[in-house]
Amino acid sequence: MTLALTPIIARAVTKRFGALTALDQASITLRRGEVSAIVGENGAGKSTLAKIIAGILPADEADIVSDGVAMARWSRREAVAAGIGFVPQNLSFIPTLTIVENHLLADRGWRLQRRAGALALGQAAEEMGVTLNLSAPVETLSLAERQMGEIVSAVAGGARVLLLDEPTSSLGPVEVKQLIATIRRLCAGGTTIGLVTHRIAEVMEGADHLTVLRGGRVVLDDVTNGLNADAIARLMVGDRDRRPPTRTTVTSEWRRLEVKSLSVSGESQPIISDLSFSVRQGEVLAIAGVSGAMQPALAQCLAGLQRPGNGAVLVDGIDVTGDAARATDLGLAYIPEDRLEGVAPDLANCENASLLRLGQAGFSRFGMRNRAMERVLGQTIIADFNVHPPNPALVSSGLSGGNLQKLLVGRELERQPGVIVAHGPTQGLDLAAAASIRTAIVTAAAGGAAVVVLSADLDELMEMGHRMIVLANGHITAEFDLDTPVDMTALGQAMIDLTPREPAA
Repeated sequence: MTLALTPIIARAVTKRFGALTALDQASITLRRGEVSAIVGENGAGKSTLAKIIAGILPADEADIVSDGVAMARWSRREAVAAGIGFVPQNLSFIPTLTIVENHLLADRGWRLQRRAGALALGQAAEEMGVTLNLSAPVETLSLAERQMGEIVSAVAGGARVLLLDEPTSSLGPVEVKQLIATIRRLCAGGTTIGLVTHRIAEVMEGADHLTVLRGGRVVLDDVTNGLNADAIARLMVGDRDRRPPTRTTVTSEWRRLEVKSLSVSGESQPIISDLSFSVRQGEVLAIAGVSGAMQPALAQCLAGLQRPGNGAVLVDGIDVTGDAARATDLGLAYIPEDRLEGVAPDLANCENASLLRLGQAGFSRFGMRNRAMERVLGQTIIADFNVHPPNPALVSSGLSGGNLQKLLVGRELERQPGVIVAHGPTQGLDLAAAASIRTAIVTAAAGGAAVVVLSADLDELMEMGHRMIVLANGHITAEFDLDTPVDMTALGQAMIDLTPREPAA
């Protein structure tokens, strides 16, 4: 093996967080011009390994070889000097700044070269085949656009080794294919890619080499050629039940959630135009659409977090438009696309688990929080949703992204809500965890909840939903009964708004 082909070798990497061993003598080689996928369950150590290679986390033990040189010291400084870029799962851009301004923050020069930075970003985006508004505040972009912006920034910064932590978790099928094609183009130019993912299909399509972690140890390190998806799944999660949830038949006509003539305006054009639909008791409504501003705006309007320009949202017949507190009191549960919008990372797991219980009977005494009740609730949710490490006193920032998601979903479903709005509920989860969350949501519907699931994962939508509507260009372009096979050609046309519609009378 020539040194030119091995920009990074990490051997015998061990990392402990207190009594928890996150990585145990794990090793990986990242080769020039190749995609190396790192897969495993949530909490298996994937992101920890990537962060150690990127110099963000210090290892307790490790031998790092960069371009054939054994490194006596390894930190973010040495990693940057070695050309290592890192795009985290929980994105790092400052929301109020533009992509250009966030990119310039990483400039190590004495002066901010705004024009040069914008030019570099534009060239990188063009080479990647990405269209982005580089001068818009990041908070106005969809989560998919933010994620792509961070990748473009890393490429524009000259990264020779690019570590991507769950980069497709918020992308739709079209964007996933575009990203994989972009990754292959970068590799053809000599860039090394380390891809942390839980989506086996992407591994099979886009990776040259595969490292499987289980419990912090490497259980497979091999080329992907000759491997199959079932074998990889068994290595990741064993033989646990991953069967799809069983939907129950909807018999009720009670419309627990109603959306009437909803409209939301963007800076230059409407995001949502006169949108109306309803969801019955016991029904799961799946909402599909090319990733963009529409799904986040709709999810936030349904949860009462954003007031629309026109229209109304009703929970059990009561208007909750723009009133999140009222919606929550009436039994609406909200699982946001960005899990950090739903939890406070600096609080303990038990505190995050009981956030919606503050002020309720049993959870406060004479104006003081009942810590014992918080602990019991935290332990219950952690056990029911298999959160690791199972420590209610642990600060939530110590959880992996997938385990943080399980804590959030557990908190929302534990209340037995009457309406559930779930935006990307299994984003970033491994196969077993995703299956358990889908089953929990479908079970809640069987118990009488009206459920809306917005997701970039079409398989997830068709697996969970009774009906599916497709959104494009601000309106509904198609509706499908998911008890019958879906015409995938019609679905694809609807997602890019090519479906012919009857002219208005």
